[in-house]
Amino acid sequence: MSERFAKGLETMRQYVSEEELQRMVTADALADIAPDLRKFIVEYAYGDIYSRDGLSAKQRALVVISTVVTQGAAPQTKTHIRRGLHAGLTEQEIVEALLQLAPYIGFPRVQNALVIAQEVFQETSR
Repeated sequence: MSERFAKGLETMRQYVSEEELQRMVTADALADIAPDLRKFIVEYAYGDIYSRDGLSAKQRALVVISTVVTQGAAPQTKTHIRRGLHAGLTEQEIVEALLQLAPYIGFPRVQNALVIAQEVFQETSR
């Protein structure tokens, strides 16, 4: 395991449970066609970018949620809303961030993101 990979795993612990972290590392659905993708995500996204100084885990989570919603990336929206909650965001903070996007990306994308957020909130309250 490289130093960057280890740093990425340590940073990821701010956003996911230990169980989720182990699942992400061992159960990579794309490993058969893109075996390096998971390594790139852990090393670059989390080891190099998420681990930088200047923003808290909550602030980073809001930035990422806003970005994936803006892209219309539904599966990643669900993933990053979960990670935002794990990083300490409240449901209200997530909803308000999504509502803030409406004038910039349009109501349909925001409404879709709110539906996803509602699903995640219901899943996590069980």
